[in-house]
Amino acid sequence: MEAELKINEKVQAARKSVIASFFLTGGKLTVGLLTGSLGILSEAAHSALDLAAALITFFAVKVSDKPADEEHHYGHARIENLSALIEAVLLLFTCLWIIREAVLRLFYQDVSVEINIWSFLIIIVSIIVDYLRSQELSRVAREQNSQALEADALHFLSDIFSSFVVLIGLIFARFGIEQADPVAAFIVAVVVIAASLKLAKKTVDALLDKAPEGLDKEITEEILKMPGVAGVHKVRLRQSGGNIQGDLHLVMDSNISFTDGHRIASQVEKRLAKYNSDIVVHFEPGVDWEELQDKMQQMKKIAAAVLNDNSAEFNSYHKLDIIEGQNGTVVATHIVLPKGLSVEEARNRCNDLEQKIKKQLPEVSIHIRIEPCDNQCSQCGDKCNLE
Repeated sequence: MEAELKINEKVQAARKSVIASFFLTGGKLTVGLLTGSLGILSEAAHSALDLAAALITFFAVKVSDKPADEEHHYGHARIENLSALIEAVLLLFTCLWIIREAVLRLFYQDVSVEINIWSFLIIIVSIIVDYLRSQELSRVAREQNSQALEADALHFLSDIFSSFVVLIGLIFARFGIEQADPVAAFIVAVVVIAASLKLAKKTVDALLDKAPEGLDKEITEEILKMPGVAGVHKVRLRQSGGNIQGDLHLVMDSNISFTDGHRIASQVEKRLAKYNSDIVVHFEPGVDWEELQDKMQQMKKIAAAVLNDNSAEFNSYHKLDIIEGQNGTVVATHIVLPKGLSVEEARNRCNDLEQKIKKQLPEVSIHIRIEPCDNQCSQCGDKCNLE
């Protein structure tokens, strides 16, 4: 029931936006044609675009909350991202037309502009209506995490600013400075281009599965506070319409039962529901640190034995470490070689050592750092005479 109420609220907000856009577009177009004001005509074109965008948004929010089906296993939420991108592209094309007309009127055409009470009235009404609907759309977009409604709200916020600019241009034109009208239209176009590029980037990021900035860290920190969770890794997230989708891995005490592990994973999924998310939670046993330490010590002994058996290949070695990371186990050490060796000879000796260690420890990666002998170390002894 609660989900249905949310869907209805989104649809109602989008429907009101369509109705408001329809009447504003008609009013601005009528006054613009009667007065010849490019500023008002640019606002009419902008509102016509908003009407098309509002219709796209209305369609998108109705379809986006449809459940998954055989053809769309992840649902239909992505249509909100697509509709927002279409709005941004439409905005860009409209602004290019407005800029072209403004340049023509400023430098090449002499167009008479008639300024009357209707010119001011339609712009003032537009500002009031745009403010009211942008507030409502922003509220619903924030509550429902709807990118399509957010795009509509952004449109109408930019409309408010552009309407103020046109209003100022009309005031100047009323006192005989008619160049102010196309200048106002040009400023409107630049402002709207900036807003549309920002919107386009955001929607393209969502369509390309860019992870929501900072959300993975926020979710990780929150989950680590829950009882029974020892660690979190492989957090993968993406934005899909108003939803967050992805998966993550929980690390738990290796001694707890499978049933308890499943219960904790379910609790994590419920906790993440506040992000309007569909995140799959995998759980896995934690590391037995004592066993891991014993294993690493044994590996270190094996690697040291290989190096000692092949000590004729180098002057000395130091900083032999066994490192356990996300990409597996790594044997790392520093090898001291005579200064007189060529780069190729040094490489061949290291490759030979790596192969011999790998033969004894096939499951590890090997990182060897080469250092030249400085004749001052206490580890080389007589071997420094090798150079």
